[in-house]
Formats: sequence, structure tokens, C-alpha cells
Amino acid sequence: MKFLVIGDVVGRTGRLALQNNLSKIKDQFKIDFTIVNGENSAGGYGITSKIYEEMMNWGVDAVTLGNHAWKKDEIIPYMESNPNHNIIRPLNFPEGSPGQGFKIFTHLNGKRILVCQVHGETFIDLPLDNPFQSIDTKILSIINDHDIDYSFLEVHAEVTSEKNGIAQHYDGKFTAIYGTHVHIPTMDARILDKGTCFQTDIGMTGDYNSVIGMKKDNAIKRMRTKNLTHRLEPAEGEATISGAIITTNPDNNNSIQSIQIGGVLDRNLLS
Repeated sequence: MKFLVIGDVVGRTGRLALQNNLSKIKDQFKIDFTIVNGENSAGGYGITSKIYEEMMNWGVDAVTLGNHAWKKDEIIPYMESNPNHNIIRPLNFPEGSPGQGFKIFTHLNGKRILVCQVHGETFIDLPLDNPFQSIDTKILSIINDHDIDYSFLEVHAEVTSEKNGIAQHYDGKFTAIYGTHVHIPTMDARILDKGTCFQTDIGMTGDYNSVIGMKKDNAIKRMRTKNLTHRLEPAEGEATISGAIITTNPDNNNSIQSIQIGGVLDRNLLS
């Protein structure tokens, strides 16, 4: 099977790139299942029910979130009234948080796919449970006891060391572990010692002629003056779709390919 994972979709320009190119990417690379991080899709902060449903209509199978999960709080009652939704928030949000930290999908070919997400703790001002403990207590038994064929762990975190530590610790437990949140793709896509596909950060789907997806002027003013009243807004130039393609086979001989399509990082993968 082939899996497509797409990094944080930022604002309208990121959504437009996804809408215009997802079916082409899926057709060209023969993608069977698609996971998209949507936590920045609504004006750079959060996700709405309308955007989520649009993504589903474009061919996305699962939408992950992150630290901006509830910035558009309308998504909470939407999830409550639509219990079969495919939205996945960090597993290590405090007990009783809205939503779900993992979901098991059954593909048309009968394969069972687990998608889950944890949030890193370093430099994050959020109440979080320990990500290792959350994986140990909530996920590993599911993989072992529920006939899971393929498993995906997204690590939404600030620092590369935390993403690497989690990946190395759970090498061999997941089909793939990959990072999001930093909005810059790393060039270390590889197979770890025990067979898990890994990339420290798969980047963002947004305008890279920016400061991590936001218009440059106000972002730089905030840095220079420490004045946080300068409002950050998503950049509006052509977006690059950034992510990875994970290819699996019955012998567990997997591979991972980093992709950048469109915008200033385009690698001509659709030409």
C-alpha cells in the first residue's frame, strides 16, 4: 500500500493547493490512504467543520490537529454531533479533552490502519500528559491486540530532538513516525534500524515566501520589537504541498519519500 502524509495546511493558499493537486498526486503515485494535518487551515489557526468536510470531499482520509486544535471552537460541538468523524487530536491532551487521539480505519482492501498523534512537551505552553506514557498505555496494546496492519504516529512538536527521541524509542512498533508543527521540511527521510519509516518534520502546505507560512512584515516586526500586537496572517502566494509518501509491502520492506510540490520548493514531481 501507499500512504500520503501532508504537513500543516496553512490558510487559504494551503487549502487551495490541496484542493487543486490532491487528486493528481493520488493518481500519479497510486496513493491508497491520505493523512493531512489541518490545525492551521482556518486563517492559520484551527479548523472549521466546513474546511474539514471540504478536505474529506477532496479525498483526505484522516485529519490531524495540534496545539491550535481548538482555536476555532466550533469544531468541538461538530465532533460531538458527528461521532464518526476522522479528526485526530494529540493523544496526550489531558484526560477528558474533546475528540480522539487515535482512530482505526478499515481500508476497502480489508487492511486495518491505525492513525494517532502525540504532542511534544518542550517549549509548548499547553497542559499535556507525557507523550511516551500516553503511547505506552493507549496505543501499543491496540497495535498488538487489534490486528493492525499499518500504524502511523504523528509527533507534533517544536524540537527535533524530541521527535527523534520518540521515533528511536518506538522504532519497529509503527509503520511510520513523522513530525509536524515546525513548518520546515527536514531532509532526513529514512528507514530506522528496526524498519520504521521516519522524517523529523514533513513541513507545511503553504506559501514558503513567508515566515513559516505567515506574512513576512508583521512576523519580522514581532521579532524585532517584541510587540505581539502585530497580527500574524497567512501568506497568500503560491503554496508548496510538503509531505511524504510511505510505501509498504507484505514483507515489511518499507520506504519513505519526502515530497514538495508547487510554489518555491517545487521539485517537479507532477511534471
